[in-house]
Amino acid sequence: YLVYTDVAATEFWREHLGGYSEFNEIGLDMVLAEANIRFRQPLEFDDEFDIRVSVGGMTARSMTIEFEFTRAGDQIAEIDISYVCVSSSEHTPQPIPERIRAVLEGE
Repeated sequence: YLVYTDVAATEFWREHLGGYSEFNEIGLDMVLAEANIRFRQPLEFDDEFDIRVSVGGMTARSMTIEFEFTRAGDQIAEIDISYVCVSSSEHTPQPIPERIRAVLEGE
């Protein structure tokens, strides 16, 4: 399931920021700090499913993205992933830039 959240997050960044490179171009990275998974129903091999992605919350230096997995309208799993904004070079926590914060809060 976490592999699918990476793909969904990549598309989320593309839709809202034009791509994840927005972080890299300003010397930042969002690193995974915690993942919580709630399984509701199993997925079977070759099942088709959807993932809804939304921002669950933000602090000055971190954010939680919520992923809801559904199949034919039935909830399959919920995954909350917390990311911390860090400098790309030193990996020290940094504030999420205001421009990025404004875009994500307005989603």
